[in-house]
Amino acid sequence: MLLGAALALAGCAGEGGVACPAIGWSNGLTVELAEDWPAVDGGSVRIECSSPCGAAYPAGTPLTGTTAAVQVDMTTPDSVVVTVLAADETEVAEVDAALDWVRVGGSERCGGPSEATVTVPAPPA
Repeated sequence: MLLGAALALAGCAGEGGVACPAIGWSNGLTVELAEDWPAVDGGSVRIECSSPCGAAYPAGTPLTGTTAAVQVDMTTPDSVVVTVLAADETEVAEVDAALDWVRVGGSERCGGPSEATVTVPAPPA
């Protein structure tokens, strides 16, 4: 039985003998409000894929000062729609943003967590 398990694991290593661990991770999306934003006390952000991506993002991620940190699943969508919400959940601003994901862990071969940042311009005065 141990020999069978060892052979199965060796087969997973593929060319070059590198075996990827069977783990998952989440990617981080940081939403920043541009410098000229008025205060949004008690505000939050809503993230939606601008094209189908199969990801479910937390609704109403709170803003901490001028940023919000959204943990997403293992997907890296090309773009998202970011909506900034006031404390009473009215929409203050919305932007469709292309994302530039940067891997911050793992390896090129096996993948790993990535991060991207979106800056939301201030709404017109």
